[in-house]
Amino acid sequence: MRTPDLFKLAFINLSRRKSRTFLTVLGGIVGTACIVLMLSIGYSNYKQFSDMLTDNARLTQIQINDYSSSSTSGRGGITDSTVQSIAAMEHVTAASPTIQFPVTIRTGIYEANTQVIGIDPAVLSLEFEEGSMFQPGGSMTVLVIGGDAVQQFVDPQNPPNYADYEEYSKYEPEIDWLGTEMEMQFGYDMGDMGDAEVPAGSMYRATVSGLTEKTHSQDSSSIYMDLSIAKRMLMDNRELADYMGVPVNSYQQVIVRVDDMDNVQAVMDEIKKLGYETYSETEYISQMQEEQSRQQGQLFAIGLISLFVSAIGIANTMYASILERRRDIGIMKVVGMKIKKIRQLFLTESAIIGLLGGLIGLAVSYIVVLAINTGTEQTSFLGMYFSEGMKVEIPAWVALGAIGIAVLVGIISGIYPARKATKMSPLEAMRSGN
Repeated sequence: MRTPDLFKLAFINLSRRKSRTFLTVLGGIVGTACIVLMLSIGYSNYKQFSDMLTDNARLTQIQINDYSSSSTSGRGGITDSTVQSIAAMEHVTAASPTIQFPVTIRTGIYEANTQVIGIDPAVLSLEFEEGSMFQPGGSMTVLVIGGDAVQQFVDPQNPPNYADYEEYSKYEPEIDWLGTEMEMQFGYDMGDMGDAEVPAGSMYRATVSGLTEKTHSQDSSSIYMDLSIAKRMLMDNRELADYMGVPVNSYQQVIVRVDDMDNVQAVMDEIKKLGYETYSETEYISQMQEEQSRQQGQLFAIGLISLFVSAIGIANTMYASILERRRDIGIMKVVGMKIKKIRQLFLTESAIIGLLGGLIGLAVSYIVVLAINTGTEQTSFLGMYFSEGMKVEIPAWVALGAIGIAVLVGIISGIYPARKATKMSPLEAMRSGN
């Protein structure tokens, strides 16, 4: 019997048992769709995780904190010489202390009692909605406003409703950030409640060079200025700075930028030798990677269970088919059909069932993914977080692999029934046939 005839006969045999074939193929559809969706969801989540690692510049950033005083540690904070030593370390591309102090900024009818951070822009990595980063070493007071920090600018005569979160979240002051000159006072505006013994902070003129994108992070909630200008302001307001507890000759925080995420831990170890505690977001990456592996394993296990159930259904159908077709098997043997061809016939039928289940299951998977991707809100599935606008995609290797697995499952499920068919005695098969 030629191969085309073998497939033709297999299709004829399956078409004679439409209901049973349909139910068996349905099991294959469910199994294939399940493993495709599970693997695709896991793949998309892992891709989102990998993209986050690639795009997150903060993963090459190390934060050094030292809030100690000379009375407790003998160090009195981090000095310029220490910062220079850290900047000279291997793999360090930039190191900058940060100076943070309160200010009152006014422009038009708006006023903000907030904090500014003096920093070297070389350690920052900001995405701008408009404008750009200020140039270091200038003489003018130039600010970078975080996209989420704009809500700190309010009209004191008509403030937003802080009690209504939805209303406040939509609040934005009407300020032309790049075209407006601002007045900045060192220290908070205490009004009539100020202590007469505390000197008033100096007044400065300021402009804005850039407004960052809203990322709901610490970066986009801060206001930055050049480090050298911040130092000069501290010296101008030394008495007030001492009153507010802002160190003048040392620093409580240093930001370090490393050339590659893989070198962050080595640099952290070197810094710890100097006696400082360090923090980096990379410390949580290994935990996140372990969680990702665990989730991938869960999804794969769900898909395998579905395929296993499908395999049982195919094996059951093929075995029942043999019991019903004993007479046909006996006739095939009597007329001289080779044992090998009989075995191939039953394996072909089971492979066709697997192939149909795989193809239709794959089509169903694409439909489900299309429905999933119509949503744009943040969501989670089996402990996995999907960001807003995240799209689930079915990789080509998953699609082709699922069809291949479906066919393989069909063939494996038909091995025992096919072997059972070839072991039948022709005369016994014909006598017991209907």
